[in-house]
Amino acid sequence: MPVSDRRRHARVFFKSPVRGAVGGARVLVLDISPIGLGVAHENPLPPPGGVCRVELPSDLGPIKLDCTIVRTVKRSLGEAARAIFHSGLEVLAADRQSQARLQDITTVK
Repeated sequence: MPVSDRRRHARVFFKSPVRGAVGGARVLVLDISPIGLGVAHENPLPPPGGVCRVELPSDLGPIKLDCTIVRTVKRSLGEAARAIFHSGLEVLAADRQSQARLQDITTVK
C-alpha cells in the first residue's frame, strides 16, 4: 500500500521550505499537516521517541508545536558536503493560537 493511502490528513508542501527551529537547532519545514510535519536539518534532533518544541513563523503569528520525533534519516549531499537529516515529527500538543494557525495553513482552499 503506498504511503499516501495510509495518511489520515493531506500534507501541504511549501514552494520554498519554511525556516523554523527545534530548540537551538535550525530546521527547514518541508511539509506540514494538522498532525505532523517533515523537516530537514543539519544538527541532530532528539532521537526517535524524543520530544521537542518546533517553532515556525506564519503570516498570522508564530506557531509553537510540541512534537515527538517519529523517524530521522541521514542524507548526504555528496562526499564533501555536510550530512543533512530528514525527520518526521508528530504533533502532540499546541496552544490554542498555534493550533488555529496550523489549521489555517493546512486547510486546502
